[in-house]
Amino acid sequence: MCRHRLPPARPSAMILVVAAALLAAVPIGTGCGTPAANYPAQLVFPPRSDRLVLQLPMQPPPKENTAGRLDEEIAALDAYGGRTVEPRSLAETARNALDQFLTETFGTPAEPRTISATLKLTREHLLEGGRLYKTKCFDCHNLTGDGRGAKSGQFVVPFPRDYRQGAFKFVTSGAGLKPRRADLLRTIHNGLPGTAMPPFSLLQPGERDLLAGYVMFLSIRGQIEFEGLCAIAEGRSFQPAERLAALVREWEAADAAPPLPSPPDDGDYESPTYHEAVRRGYQLFTAKRENSCISCHEDFGRKPVLRYEVWGTVAKPANFTETTLKGGKEPHDVYARIRFGIAPVGMPAHPPSQYTEREVWDLVRFVTSIPYPVRLPPDVRDAIYPNPE
Repeated sequence: MCRHRLPPARPSAMILVVAAALLAAVPIGTGCGTPAANYPAQLVFPPRSDRLVLQLPMQPPPKENTAGRLDEEIAALDAYGGRTVEPRSLAETARNALDQFLTETFGTPAEPRTISATLKLTREHLLEGGRLYKTKCFDCHNLTGDGRGAKSGQFVVPFPRDYRQGAFKFVTSGAGLKPRRADLLRTIHNGLPGTAMPPFSLLQPGERDLLAGYVMFLSIRGQIEFEGLCAIAEGRSFQPAERLAALVREWEAADAAPPLPSPPDDGDYESPTYHEAVRRGYQLFTAKRENSCISCHEDFGRKPVLRYEVWGTVAKPANFTETTLKGGKEPHDVYARIRFGIAPVGMPAHPPSQYTEREVWDLVRFVTSIPYPVRLPPDVRDAIYPNPE
């Protein structure tokens, strides 16, 4: 695992200023009907200069993240038993070779190069996707997809997603897999409730598809850079061309993954069958067993146990007594979180050897009913809300 932070001299801050100045020189359209502007021809993807997280601390985070202090908090991981490194401290010759590969393979913002026709990551798609990304996503996710946009990216919590590690939270493709394109499209369409990520439901479907493709492009490029720098830091060999081919196959495999199963017919919220499913889900949720839900979502999420994410940032497990779930509150959304886990935050998957299909759906019935006391059987409601106001 490897991650990042701006060094004291803050060279990436200067890059950010220069990039913003170059972009400001070109009119940027706003609104769905306005043509997106081109990137300046001289603009390049800058080499990453923020810290890489080689190892996360073993102990839980002492507190949640603070807006505007991302770099300082990443640097502080070393004091808590983690291990980080600044890319500029690595061998310059190796870094330059990696930068050359990235430029020759992925091109520039104004002239991206085809990565995969199967994934629709062609020059033509990326040109259009990049222009849309510039007007819709740049302010938060920044030029390289590092989540450090100058206007707002560093000043909201949770911090905007950093694509460059190739890690995504809300997938339906399987445990530890890349997201389906449909997963990215769902996030773009719906946004992420409880975060600064807004819905882009007013964009045309084709526009959202172009944005999803450009996110994939930045993610693949960023992961090659990330893993290459990690290899340099740890003295390992790294073959970027081979890794690129493997990453393309991983994204293809995600799209080819089997669909999610349909939920069982448990009737409506007042039916005895539904109430029995909720009761069974409650028992599973509160059971003292390995990877049990209650171990992280203490008091049903009202006393969450903080966790480190692979980016070195802090995750706060969901409070299920609230109606907002970032990854979606529909039954199939919750099913995917339980069955496949959320790998970037260390939420474990629960394979069939641990939970049967029926048990997963029982948990889904329970979790989706918690914020609505009227949907809970009286005995379960009294256990969750012992002192109703």
